[in-house]
This record gives sequence, structure tokens and C-alpha cells, in this order.
Amino acid sequence: MSDWIQPLKDLINRSTDQAMQQKENPPATAKPQQSRFKDNGDGTLTDSSTGLIWLKNASCGIFFEGDRNGGRNTRSWSDARIAAGKLADGFCGLKDGSKAGDWRLPDREGLIAIAQDISKKEPWPAGAAFSGLQPGYYWSSTKGDLYPDYAFYVSLSYGIDSYAFQMNSFNVLPVRGHQKAQPQQ
Repeated sequence: MSDWIQPLKDLINRSTDQAMQQKENPPATAKPQQSRFKDNGDGTLTDSSTGLIWLKNASCGIFFEGDRNGGRNTRSWSDARIAAGKLADGFCGLKDGSKAGDWRLPDREGLIAIAQDISKKEPWPAGAAFSGLQPGYYWSSTKGDLYPDYAFYVSLSYGIDSYAFQMNSFNVLPVRGHQKAQPQQ
């Protein structure tokens, strides 16, 4: 019966020694990943992956002079498109010189590109970059393909998308600029 005790003690001692060594000399950790979102210091973020410029304030309530939405970020799809299109410098913390017409609702793919991938364990870059990110849904500019009275929305917190009747109220996160062109070869 004592034949197995000594090898077990040896195993425990080796494991303890390895654990102590790792505690004293922890393995080198990877450098923190630089965010793909650059804070431009003017109320906007630039996504280095797509080249798109995003409004940093993801919970803005007043997008333009005379906005009568009661300071809420949520709106119907048509009102969300109007609010994004009328957004300009001086509203939502913007100091970028933008004018009405520069901003728009992002398309479905643009929102999905910044949504959290909950299957991955690394930190969500958009979660730290945007201010006031809401746990609910954000409208995209993409209309429903089967139902023209529907439009796609994306949950940035959970990385899911679907479509809903355009009269529903979801959040608005405007974008401007175009997707980065492919490098020439």
C-alpha cells in the first residue's frame, strides 16, 4: 500500500515548487492591445479598421437646434435618420466643424463591426471607447429585405442583430466618412 505514497508526495512537491516559481517569476504578459478607436478629442472616434468616424457620445439626446425628442436618445427609425442627418458641430459634444448632412445612420455591417463578440474573452474595444453606451439596440440605416416597413438594429453589447418595425424606438449612433479603401498592390 505504501508503494504509491512516495510518488504522490513527489508529485505534490514538484507541483508546489512549480507554483511557487511561477508566483516569483510570472510569465511575461502580452502588451495591452491598442484600441482600434482613436479619440480625436473633438467628440469623435476614428475606427482604424474601417476608417469610419463615429460620434463618441452614444447616448446623446439633442442632435440639432429644435430637436423635440425630450433629450432622449431613442427614436423611431425615420426620426433617427433625421436626427443623424441634422447632427452638426456644437451638439452631442462635437467640436469637429461638421455640418448638417455630414452624419448618417451607419449601415448594418458598420454596427456589427463594432459590436461586442461575446464569444471572445478579450476586452471589447468599443465598450471603452464610446461614452454613454446603452445596453439596448441601435438603429442601422439598412432596411429589412423582406419587409420594407422594417429596419435592422444591432445590440452593441451582445453582438446580435435583427430587424423590427420602423416605428419602434431604438438608440441612435451616427457615423460619417467612408469605409477605408483596399490597399493598392
